Amino acid sequence: MNRRAASKSETRQLILNAARELFLEKGGDRCTMRAIAGKAGVSPASVIAHFRNKTALLEVALYEDIENTLARAIASFPEKGDLLEKLMHIPRAMFSFYDTNRQLYRVLIRNTVFEQEADNPHLTRQVEQYLQFIAGLIRQEKESGSVRADVDERIAAGSLFSLYMGVLIGFYRNPEVTPRAAVQRLSAMTQQYLTGIMARERRNGGDS
Repeated sequence: MNRRAASKSETRQLILNAARELFLEKGGDRCTMRAIAGKAGVSPASVIAHFRNKTALLEVALYEDIENTLARAIASFPEKGDLLEKLMHIPRAMFSFYDTNRQLYRVLIRNTVFEQEADNPHLTRQVEQYLQFIAGLIRQEKESGSVRADVDERIAAGSLFSLYMGVLIGFYRNPEVTPRAAVQRLSAMTQQYLTGIMARERRNGGDS
């Protein structure tokens, strides 16, 4: 990386760090691009040069943290184990991650996840990649005979992601819900869902 590129990267990181602090302090609605620029020690024009608007800045602040957490979770993904155990691996990492600064990530999620897809290209791509990952797990289980052959893995992946999002909302709405409790609830919900898609032979312990 040359000096100019390094300087640009450093400025971008200064802006993101300042934004995270101000989003936590003031909330997304009351945090302005000018205030972020002042906190970062750069000009407002420099902030705009890196992020076209506040939604884009909020999105990247959330996306990059999630991306790093996902990378670590996937690197330690279990090769063995049943489907439920595999499905809980990434959510377990995500809930623990969100709990490191629940107030900040509540602000970032509230101001990004429910915006239009066009305003969240990074998160949109990230969700799609996660859905493909889950669909791949379902496909593997179909090939092994653990999941019915007529199950649509994309629909199954979307259903499982919906369960995760439902538990995530409850996690943020109730500060007393710990990451462990959230995973336990998601695991119970997912297990109940899986009983509807598991092959009969496997549900009955191999007896037809």
